[in-house]
Amino acid sequence: MARLNGVTRTPATSSQTPTTGTQHLIRRGETLSGIAQRYGTTVDALLQANRQIRNPNLIYAGQTLTIPTTRNTSAPNQAGSQAGSQYVVRRGDTLSEIAARNGIDLARLIKANTQIQNPNLIYPGQVINLPGRQVATPAPARPNPVQPSPTQPGPVPSRPTPAPSQPTTPAPPRVDTTAPVGTIPRTGNAFIDSIAADAIRSQRTTGVPASVTIAQAILESGWGRSELTRQANNYFGIKGTGPAGSVTMRTREVFNGREVYVNAQFRKYNSAAESFADHAQFFIRNPRYATAMRHTNDAFRFAAEIHKAGYATDPNYTKLLHSLMREYNLTRFDAIARNGNATPAPPPAAPTPAPAPSAPPAAGTREHRVRVGDTLSGIAQQYGTTVAALQRANPSITNPNLIYPGQRIVIPGSGSTNGSRPAPTPAPSTPPTSGSPVPPSRGLPRTEGMTTAQKFALYANYIERHGSAQAKADLAAGRTVILGLRVETNTRANGGQGVYDDRIVTLRKLPNGQFQVTELRANTEPGSQYEDGWSGRTRRPMGVDSNRDGRLDLGRLVDGTHEYMRANVGPNFGPTQPDGNNILMPTTSRPVVRDTNHDGVFDERDRNRNSFEGQTMYFHRGGTTNTYSAGCQTMPQSEFNRFWDSLGNQQRFQYVLVTVG
Repeated sequence: MARLNGVTRTPATSSQTPTTGTQHLIRRGETLSGIAQRYGTTVDALLQANRQIRNPNLIYAGQTLTIPTTRNTSAPNQAGSQAGSQYVVRRGDTLSEIAARNGIDLARLIKANTQIQNPNLIYPGQVINLPGRQVATPAPARPNPVQPSPTQPGPVPSRPTPAPSQPTTPAPPRVDTTAPVGTIPRTGNAFIDSIAADAIRSQRTTGVPASVTIAQAILESGWGRSELTRQANNYFGIKGTGPAGSVTMRTREVFNGREVYVNAQFRKYNSAAESFADHAQFFIRNPRYATAMRHTNDAFRFAAEIHKAGYATDPNYTKLLHSLMREYNLTRFDAIARNGNATPAPPPAAPTPAPAPSAPPAAGTREHRVRVGDTLSGIAQQYGTTVAALQRANPSITNPNLIYPGQRIVIPGSGSTNGSRPAPTPAPSTPPTSGSPVPPSRGLPRTEGMTTAQKFALYANYIERHGSAQAKADLAAGRTVILGLRVETNTRANGGQGVYDDRIVTLRKLPNGQFQVTELRANTEPGSQYEDGWSGRTRRPMGVDSNRDGRLDLGRLVDGTHEYMRANVGPNFGPTQPDGNNILMPTTSRPVVRDTNHDGVFDERDRNRNSFEGQTMYFHRGGTTNTYSAGCQTMPQSEFNRFWDSLGNQQRFQYVLVTVG
């Protein structure tokens, strides 16, 4: 992890309030550099004022910091201030979203951060320089790319790398990471979005299917969070010596059905692009993959053949790759590589101007710059207009369900012949009929007073934003889809027995055009009553020892879409109930994150936290005051009865899980 010392920010000069004696209570997710940025000071100054902090990269929620005296302290700068500032990357961020949120052109943001070698790859805790936002003046229209793959990245700084004296592997071919690949659909998954361009370039160069490349990157790198990926830019677990040397890691192997752990030497790369290029060349250079290379037009067969040829010793490797490819509809990227945009289209975020005037909007015309999470219906509601009117005013919007961060939308009826800016149109007291309720940015939505149709529209919005292609198709086809909204809760809450503070919703569009929506109190996280080694544990420990420290680690499902099916595991499952055998179970092994440091919280401090669960994270009934969950999705008895009734006769279900707070 990069040292955070020396991270500074230019404070605003609007006030000069001394901060002697100011205390800051650390909240979850904060970093020392972020706190320094907030108060217009430096990490070094914070460390000098807080001698109890020995590691600037390790602070905890609940700690109290003394804010040192500064000559010129102000309230935290707001994003997009004229002065340059810095931003600490949070989980799920991409450079394009940071640029859009702060009103900065992506090319300028990349140019201001020459330390970033691959614009598609940024990490939580990384510090990003935010150049001062330009004063809004009419200027010739130009593309404003917000796709994760920019066309003009800044210069890559040189950095020393330990080159091996006797390299055992030729360096991978140089890859032009700036070569445009055409319009790439956003998946809603930041990791997939960040690597799709590299995978597509790899397929166009070598034929290796992009879908398999992405699935392997997910599996081998733990969604980009593995120590091997962080330390060595190695996304595929390839062993040996790479262009930047090698690193030694402990790894799991399966021989004759038996797991063993060994220390092995893995290739180290200077960048993610090198790793992706070497991955494809690995198949081309090794004769044992010749059969696989004959099936590059069949991604699923290709995945099976590389497993058969010995890429991995895990007997479930093919099954895991196929599951990821189906769940995230990864073969769409194969089609883009084969057919899409030989002459690349502009990125979606830079919509083609309306065919009439090519000049900038007239003075007095209002524009809305799309932010992450915006929908066209929400924008219409905000400005007191309708989706249809927005589409008429913006002919470039051909699909009202597809808008992108950074896109500029003209608000109809806002022009003025004399150039004066009209007063904003007040929003109506009730949402326009053409709009849909918009999910809040944080927390569970309030649905009191909503009609069933409005609730359906609200929850369908979550499915549209976060669900897989299969989940969206099922909802459109009138099949029941399950939505989970998770509020993060410490596993020690309620004496370790869990809390029903999450929400499970079942959605279905009925054949007669009506809607069925069932909202249920639920729990999606484990309780510490099952935690190995916790002093308050009351039940047998459960979990998987992900970090090999001798203790089982509690886990929870990752956000995303999971497929479940009806199952029967016997009447003694869970709390004793007459129908306690009614459960849903995953159809395949599911990705899970684990509390490896046993602090009751699932966050980035948990090292080696990514794993795959078997098919044991069920939907089952819980107790009245005890959730009885070691990672399952549970509900009190009465709620579970309503849940089960809402499923009808359907046998399989897409479950979309979203963390909302």
